[in-house]
Amino acid sequence: MGLLEARKYIQQLHKRQSDPFLWPDFLTGLPDKAAILKKLEEVYPNLGKFSIVYVRIANIHSYLIKYGPNHHADIIQWAAAILKTSVARCKHGFVGTLNTHDFMVMCESRKMVKLMDEATELFERQMRKYYSAKDLKNRTTLSFIKNEGTNIRVGLMKLVYVVADKKLSVERGDLILNMADICDAVEGSGEAMMVLNQDMICVD
Repeated sequence: MGLLEARKYIQQLHKRQSDPFLWPDFLTGLPDKAAILKKLEEVYPNLGKFSIVYVRIANIHSYLIKYGPNHHADIIQWAAAILKTSVARCKHGFVGTLNTHDFMVMCESRKMVKLMDEATELFERQMRKYYSAKDLKNRTTLSFIKNEGTNIRVGLMKLVYVVADKKLSVERGDLILNMADICDAVEGSGEAMMVLNQDMICVD
């Protein structure tokens, strides 16, 4: 009887392993990289009708340096929850987690702008609870002067993102890498978002 039950478990395991949407990320409960890649197969040929959005929690490292890690998991879970509940209103919406602070959103292009505007506003409103009154007033987490006298100010946490909403001459597998690189630039620029175009694509 024991071996039969074990065999049945293995059969069920293999069935579940064939569907990455059944294996969520432990911290966020969202689908992970395997599910993102599977969803990308479906969405990528329909870019234009659908948008792919690379989302990052910006300025979280400066927050952790100043305030410590006690609320780190809370912050990540709030980002995941806000994105998930926002995208739930999109008929074919999808949110997955790429790594600790980065997410992928896929939804109908006509709903994407409103959805992301709402998600970023909700996230910033919730994050206010994690800052001191002084930092909120100054809208700054850290500030310092570099050797050459340049004053550096690092703002509060927010969601920044890169949008692919049109067909691009880049392999599906390279799209996420390109979007991650552009997201680095967006985060460093102080802007909130950028729409990917062909001139930004880097092909090896």
